[in-house]
Amino acid sequence: MSDAPQGPLDTIPKVNYPPILTPENYYSIKQMIDQIISEDQDYVSWKIKDLRTGGTMNTFVPSDIEHYEPLRENYNQETQENHKQINEVPKNITFVRDIYEAQRSQEVDEMQPLEDLSYEDQFKLLVLNLDEEQNNRFEVFHRTALSKTQVKRLAGVVCSQNVGENVRVFLQAIGKVFAGELIELAMEVRKKWFVSFMICQFDKRKEIGHRLKKYLKKLTILVEKASFDKNSSDPNYLTIIEQDRQDDIIENESDEYFDDEEDAMKEVKNGNKLLKRTDNTSEVKVGLIDQYNKLVKKFNATDVSVERYSNSPILPEHMREAWRLYQLQSDTYIPGQWRSKGEANGDLFR
Repeated sequence: MSDAPQGPLDTIPKVNYPPILTPENYYSIKQMIDQIISEDQDYVSWKIKDLRTGGTMNTFVPSDIEHYEPLRENYNQETQENHKQINEVPKNITFVRDIYEAQRSQEVDEMQPLEDLSYEDQFKLLVLNLDEEQNNRFEVFHRTALSKTQVKRLAGVVCSQNVGENVRVFLQAIGKVFAGELIELAMEVRKKWFVSFMICQFDKRKEIGHRLKKYLKKLTILVEKASFDKNSSDPNYLTIIEQDRQDDIIENESDEYFDDEEDAMKEVKNGNKLLKRTDNTSEVKVGLIDQYNKLVKKFNATDVSVERYSNSPILPEHMREAWRLYQLQSDTYIPGQWRSKGEANGDLFR
């Protein structure tokens, strides 16, 4: 193998390549590509499930779950005895969420009622029970404040009169909460966009992996046929890979492309011509190797993971989408068909 880019797959050199292109190497690389795609699919499925459900039940599992092992054993025994009654729920079944709720209620009962605590004690109790991430967010929110001058000026413009100090403090607090809600919604929008980007990257890597297996199979068949003794060869000779009926890769299958992508279209067309050719020449093999090496670089450069973007800033697009969703959720969004009534000047009615 030649010097390859950083990644799980290696490129093929354009000289002295026959010892590399063997059936064993083909099946090994094919298995590696399938394993990488399978791991990426598990990661994508986990991220989508986490986005749709808001997390898994592992969040509610208490640390001393071993204490409830007898309940699980009793449930298994009862399930084995009544395995035929699949439409009935066992009577003594205990869900993990029920265990969590029972444990939490017991802890709350042992604590001092909140009504008996002063405001300072309640605030201290809240701060002490925050984790590191929540504590950092609380400190940032607690220290952040809107500009007094800007709030007072905006209130004066809206009300057409000067507002008092108490009203200014109230508007400043409400505006701070409102800005926090928009930022939280913008973070959710950013998370959903990351998931969409992750799915696109996974589809791209899956497509590249399928193309890699086709080029590698084509190359291996050509090298295997060329190494066969021509004097004793049979015109109907089938290589080891061609005889394998379990292999679902069609090496002569053309790749699809989009007409609006000119550079990619030319590259795919050249690759399809090489895949369709039946002559076993050095030119065809070198061309296939060149196409394979380009796909290897794209495959290694494609990364499905979006964890590295977790600390990325919120973009204006996120805030605009968050503001649109906030209007929809609060029933204050006026559809475009109503905004264009009358003389289409933005007024609801004439």
